[in-house]
Amino acid sequence: MINRMMIQLFRQWSEDPATNPFPVAHMPDSLTEALKAAAEGKLELNDPVQVPEGFRGRIGYDKKTCIGCRLCIKVCPAHAIDYLEEEKKVLFHMDRCCFCAQCTEICPVHCIWMTDEFAFASYERKKEVVTDSGKRPSDEKPGEPEETKGVKEQKEPKGAESAAETEGGGGTADAGTATYHIDPDKCIGCTQCSRVCPVQAISGAPREKHVIDEEKCIGCAACAEVCPVKAISPR
Repeated sequence: MINRMMIQLFRQWSEDPATNPFPVAHMPDSLTEALKAAAEGKLELNDPVQVPEGFRGRIGYDKKTCIGCRLCIKVCPAHAIDYLEEEKKVLFHMDRCCFCAQCTEICPVHCIWMTDEFAFASYERKKEVVTDSGKRPSDEKPGEPEETKGVKEQKEPKGAESAAETEGGGGTADAGTATYHIDPDKCIGCTQCSRVCPVQAISGAPREKHVIDEEKCIGCAACAEVCPVKAISPR
């Protein structure tokens, strides 16, 4: 009788592995001697396999772009992310990470991503932390629009007007550099903005005008992106 387990076994048997096979065709009596023989050209080693597309390796984290919203901590099933209260930033414990990529999907400023780095084991696993990987490489998310690579950036309109002065609003300013406000003349009380706000900075009842508490606002622009009438813009 064929069940799901058998189908999975057949798939693994027929498909190429996504990990490196053993360096030599057969298990040697001594790996050290085998490596010495390879260095002398007496033994041929297998080439490493190519990293498959979509591989989930070590976490990449752009600390400068992070706005400290802590959404990544809320969704992490392995409790692998700690919040640094003094810096309003996070750090990742790779010894706990299960590589589910949920943190990368929920981050409103796209400062977290999965790299193709898989060889990062060490003798002190608890010191395997990611605190800052620098700016996200543009090739980490192939096919992503230029505006959202690494961090969503507001393109300056032609002329002297800035995004904050442009009529209609609704655009996204650099995350964390501006607070947002709601135009009461445009707001329809749909509540979409309050539902996506990661810090609960928006108040208002359904079908009534909503207000943003600018002291709580972290400038993530999530509200401006979902507003159906473009009533939210940066200060």
